[in-house]
Amino acid sequence: MEPKTFTAPTTQEALELVQNEFGPEAVILSVRQVPGGPAWEVWKQPLVEVLAMPGTPTVAVPPPKNRPNPALEQAQKSAFTPVINQANSKKPADSGTEVDPQTYLAQLAEKLARQQVEQFSPPPDLQPKVVKEKTTITIPPALVRARQELTEQGLDPEIIKDLFHRVAETINPKIFNDEERLRQILRKQLETYIRILRIERWQAGKTRTARILYVIGPSGAGKTSFCARLTAHLNQTDPRRIAWVCADTIRTGAIAQTHAYAKAFGIEPRFVYTTADLQQTFAELEKEDLILVDTPARNPYNAQEIIELSELLTVAPQKVTFLVLSASAKEADLQQAVAAFSPLGVNAFVFSKLDETRQYGSLFNIVWKSKIPIAYLSDGNQILDHLRPAQARLLSELVLRKE
Repeated sequence: MEPKTFTAPTTQEALELVQNEFGPEAVILSVRQVPGGPAWEVWKQPLVEVLAMPGTPTVAVPPPKNRPNPALEQAQKSAFTPVINQANSKKPADSGTEVDPQTYLAQLAEKLARQQVEQFSPPPDLQPKVVKEKTTITIPPALVRARQELTEQGLDPEIIKDLFHRVAETINPKIFNDEERLRQILRKQLETYIRILRIERWQAGKTRTARILYVIGPSGAGKTSFCARLTAHLNQTDPRRIAWVCADTIRTGAIAQTHAYAKAFGIEPRFVYTTADLQQTFAELEKEDLILVDTPARNPYNAQEIIELSELLTVAPQKVTFLVLSASAKEADLQQAVAAFSPLGVNAFVFSKLDETRQYGSLFNIVWKSKIPIAYLSDGNQILDHLRPAQARLLSELVLRKE
């Protein structure tokens, strides 16, 4: 019968499979470790592979019908005569009864057999040692370089693991030798982790209160600059009239900055200080197509400031709320900002200052974890330019650049 291979996580489990298949007489031919998956899935634990075949069952040999050779029988009697005499003469110390010679002879024969096995067995240090074969896993160099680049970008290890698992299951292994094509496929897969929001699509079917656009975020994120850039962008692409409401009346210079930006677009800004002022302003701007509300910056580590901001947002039950975050901020601070502002009903992210960093994995991580889409990306200092509607392709190319 042909040998058969058994594979299991441990040696004991593999041997149990062998015994279940071939019984206790099975003959083990080899034991070695093998990879637990394809060569690129380095995170999988190795398995134990056992090669075995059925053994020959033990058959009881019937006694010979003919008498043995007389000379051989005489030699056996002569060899065991001293033993039998010793058995006949030996008596237990605590009893007057004699020991059965046949019983004692069987015990002594067993002892002699054990001694013979020990005599002809090699010492422990000369016993043949089973050397485990070292499994060498070769990962395609292109895959190694892509993984290293994604790690340096700060991409979450869970995303990298899931990404490579997807690629390994869907592409032809020959593509691993074509680095540019492999990177293109990786970027396409990365795009599936990103969600995009288009204002026009979101507003479709909503009531007129959906025309109110709130802009919130921490200090220094670039909220007012985004309001100016969004106004310029909408003036070029959207014929609807825009009104600008500034609720950021606490920050030094905020009023003057808003006046300067709004005047450049021919807009008369409105300034509010309380929720009552904001509610009255919304009523006065009823005929406007879009109302842009620039809110005061809030510290995501200060719960009271977040509560005060929520009071401004409750004035308009249905709205679009943009959370502006700086791409150059630390990931821990970005995560805190998302945790603090998202309960207010954030509809989309706006990532600013993309030109002030070269590491974009943190942006990718918070989008993937929060499930909040991206609406816009901005960089540079020019107000009339450098605002782009978000595209998953752009962010995937930032994380894994083209050659």
